[in-house]
Amino acid sequence: MSRRVAGFSLVELMVTLAVIAVLAAAGTPFARSWIDSNRQMQARNVMWEAVSQTRAIALRNPGQVAGDDASARLQRDGRTLQVLNTDDAVLWTGQLPANAAIKHIDATDFSDAAALQASADELSCVAFGNRGQRLPAAAGCSSAAGSYRLAIGLNDQEPLYVDLL
Repeated sequence: MSRRVAGFSLVELMVTLAVIAVLAAAGTPFARSWIDSNRQMQARNVMWEAVSQTRAIALRNPGQVAGDDASARLQRDGRTLQVLNTDDAVLWTGQLPANAAIKHIDATDFSDAAALQASADELSCVAFGNRGQRLPAAAGCSSAAGSYRLAIGLNDQEPLYVDLL
């Protein structure tokens, strides 16, 4: 009467670990792409929220600004977005993911991620008047008059867009 010991042999265990290692190595690029895609979508959502908050504050016009002066502005400093009123009081703050590129764009979209990264028109500030319209040269925010969208890129992901209207 022989008794068989239950369990795995060393060879079976090594083969299983080798298969798991090969699958993990094959899946790593897909996981990185998925993570970058999620970070880019997060950056787009934060940008959309910032533009919406800025426009809403501009329309409320808490500083009683008249004419074509800026009643609210969106300012970017590194990864930080701030919505400021006419007194430079911070009314909203948001954080962008690391390595997010935010660029001004006109009617022509970027052809790919490389074109977005090559563009020099990085977002620093956007001002809105009391009618909720973007003011291209107000409050020290200089952007091209035809720039009515923002392109958001992260690493080699295709650009996403947020309208400034």
